Amino acid sequence: MKIRAGFVSNSSSTSFLIISDGDLDRKGFFSLMGVDSKSPLASVFTTLYEAILDNTRRPVDLSRVDPNVPVQDWFSDFRDDLTPRMIEKLKDARRRGLKVYYGELDSESSYAETFFCTDSFEVENDKIYFNALDCVW
Repeated sequence: MKIRAGFVSNSSSTSFLIISDGDLDRKGFFSLMGVDSKSPLASVFTTLYEAILDNTRRPVDLSRVDPNVPVQDWFSDFRDDLTPRMIEKLKDARRRGLKVYYGELDSESSYAETFFCTDSFEVENDKIYFNALDCVW
């Protein structure tokens, strides 16, 4: 039997894409996630919300994107993570002039990120679409 005495890491990351009809605010995020601000889990979702804001590479205002540029070229550093469903969502968002937030959560950063990096998920309401399906554990 071999015993490892050094540091062992089993980290995870999850890429995210959020499409919103305006600035991503805490109230709208809580509504999307189905969490009441008085819930015992509110602090977890506050931490997740703050992590998303901290890890957003740059918000993209789709009303300012050249309509002749293909969707994949809007996000050169995120291109390989876009699924056909995400591309269709982005095309629709461009037609509607919405904002896009994208980035990556890391399981080594905070307890909320660790929790949400253990699974893939997708949630949507009439104001926000949140895709965190690209989970690597």
